[in-house]
Amino acid sequence: MESGCSFMVQTTFRYGAVMLIVLLLVAGVRTGMFFEVDIYLIGTGFGVLLLLMAGVRLFGTRRRVAAVQRVMMPDTLLFDRGLPVILGCICGILLLYGFHGIRGPLSLEGTMKEIVLWGGCGAFAAAAWSVCRTAEGLKAMRMGWHLLGAILCGSALLAVYGLLELPYGIHYTADAAISATGARLGGLLQYPNTFGAVMAAFLLERLFALPSVPWTRTGAFRAAAALLPLLPYTAALLLTESRGAWLAAALACAAGFAKERRAFAPLLVAAAAPLASAALLYRQLAAAQLAPAVLPGLLWLAGLWAGGVLAGLLLCRWRHSAGPRRRYAASGASVAAALLVAAAGVLILLQVQDRALGGAVTLSARRLMYSDAWQLARSSLWLGRGGETWRQSYLAIQSQPYVGAEVHSGYIDILLDTGFIGLGLVLILLIFVLTKLMQANPRAMPPAIVLIAHAAVDFDWSFGLVWLLLLWIAAIGLAEGISGQEPRHGHTAAQRRWQFKLAVPLLAVVREGKQAHPAWRLLSLTAILMLLGWTVLAASFGISEVNRRAAASASDGGQIALLQSALKWNPANTSAAMSLSDRLQPNQRIPLLKRSMVYAPKHPGLSWRLAEAYSLRGESKAAAAWYDRSLTLDRFNAVKQTRAVLKLASLADWHHTAGEQAESIQAARSALAILQRYRSLAGGLHDITYLRNDREFYLTVLADRQVRRLENMLGQGAYPRVARRRFQSHIPPLY
Repeated sequence: MESGCSFMVQTTFRYGAVMLIVLLLVAGVRTGMFFEVDIYLIGTGFGVLLLLMAGVRLFGTRRRVAAVQRVMMPDTLLFDRGLPVILGCICGILLLYGFHGIRGPLSLEGTMKEIVLWGGCGAFAAAAWSVCRTAEGLKAMRMGWHLLGAILCGSALLAVYGLLELPYGIHYTADAAISATGARLGGLLQYPNTFGAVMAAFLLERLFALPSVPWTRTGAFRAAAALLPLLPYTAALLLTESRGAWLAAALACAAGFAKERRAFAPLLVAAAAPLASAALLYRQLAAAQLAPAVLPGLLWLAGLWAGGVLAGLLLCRWRHSAGPRRRYAASGASVAAALLVAAAGVLILLQVQDRALGGAVTLSARRLMYSDAWQLARSSLWLGRGGETWRQSYLAIQSQPYVGAEVHSGYIDILLDTGFIGLGLVLILLIFVLTKLMQANPRAMPPAIVLIAHAAVDFDWSFGLVWLLLLWIAAIGLAEGISGQEPRHGHTAAQRRWQFKLAVPLLAVVREGKQAHPAWRLLSLTAILMLLGWTVLAASFGISEVNRRAAASASDGGQIALLQSALKWNPANTSAAMSLSDRLQPNQRIPLLKRSMVYAPKHPGLSWRLAEAYSLRGESKAAAAWYDRSLTLDRFNAVKQTRAVLKLASLADWHHTAGEQAESIQAARSALAILQRYRSLAGGLHDITYLRNDREFYLTVLADRQVRRLENMLGQGAYPRVARRRFQSHIPPLY
């Protein structure tokens, strides 16, 4: 019975590790969990996995506890101490978003998306900690980390050589302020800056693992395998042309060397040749704008890759050579490695000097965005305003017509959503992870630092994969550090083994006592029911988003059915509501849009569609009110400004023709008021010295010509009354 229970537990956790890694690989392939459908479906997977593992733990027999203890690593008590702090911070953030969801946020859909995302992070952390508590699970998690890095980096490089079709994997631009070479690598994440930070994390993880590799003749194969990932990761990082990722990687390297000073010389010698080869590869690919000839390009890649590994092995062999001149050999190898690194740095700088040393345009854009975000944050400093606060508000509060649906700072985004309380919880979580890694496993600290640092200047936290990578490296790093921890406080190895033999039975007794207590059972069941409810919520939102996306390729009748189904699964799905309203008659649109406005009261798209629906019905007063509201929420939109003026002017003409003089005058006045504000807003931009007009906001000629028409309309007398007819606008629809 005991052996069967042990087998069941080990099998459950073995398949749990496999499922966990599969979900992580799917998260990496699916644009890094940036879009809602990926967050919902992958979050559901994490919830189901944690439910299975919790069920085994809760409903297992007492013999199962002993079986688990035999496969746990030593010092697992120390490892378990990190999980409650991380889960406590995540639960605190979930409570904040839950409070906003009850109170009424700017976007209920955005708030629920954050609840699903943070709940998924918590479920992943709990599952990862549980898996990493066993030696077999820790090995599987390490293999999964390397596999994900290989998929992300390999797919990006294969796309460069034209061997893999990767939509939006490479960004082409003629703007020198954005790219020095005209092309940037975005990979599966489709965003070069975040992809660069992720590549830097994988690179630093492999780089700081090099000192543990034996460089003797007997360990040549292992040494070559350790050097293999350096060139592709470095090349992918360089091809992103992300200055923020480069700077974050440099800071992380400096922090790692400051903690592990003895590792500097061996790392320099081992990594110099692969890094120099990656610099040469970057120069060749950048010159071809990431579109090299396939066969010559692959031969060049293979040659540089093999040459870098062999040169790295020779330098390490030189440094570790024995004999009376060993000190001189080590010094010579270090000097040669330093020269290689310096040459690589010069090659890179010559390629991107204009972009690396310039960049005032992008920096000024960020300063402008941060200034507007701070003004928005001041309206609710302590608690924020719920999920997607910036996305719902920036069109209304931006001081200049720049493009930026993301605030380009993960910490400012969290401040807007959850205020100083939520930001404090996130900082506690991050500082705790860094502190524990610094104590237990300093070599795992640089990958975490690069992810944490780069999120300050870009919207990395909007990618769920970045959070998962951070928690992943924390779980692996702490487990590795604790399992290989040396005795402390003067205790010998024998004493440590005796303490472990004494602690494990005590732990088993405590856990058995807790599980036998009815209050503990009730608490565990409550937690599982809450997890089950969250999983069902994530699944329903995922089904809603899948139906919404399926509607885009369905037939006309099928589109309406799929969109209605999407709203049944998630009534707060504003994208589904707007898509459905475009396919309904005006009388059917208005109730639908008003119901959706309850979940997103300041959504500019919903208010605009309401204005359009009322204008199609000929209700000029309601149309004017909703046009005014929509333009308040999206000021720097020249197309909407012009269309609102034209539609209201047409409504005024229609009322004149119908003999409704009062309604005609009111519609004309509303149109003239909108036009005057439009002209004033466009004129005010000319007084700004450094204007960012990314949205091309200006006073259109078509709108400006309406001034005389509206003034004449207001000055004329009553028109003869004619038979009323349904209003039909000659202006094409704008969606």
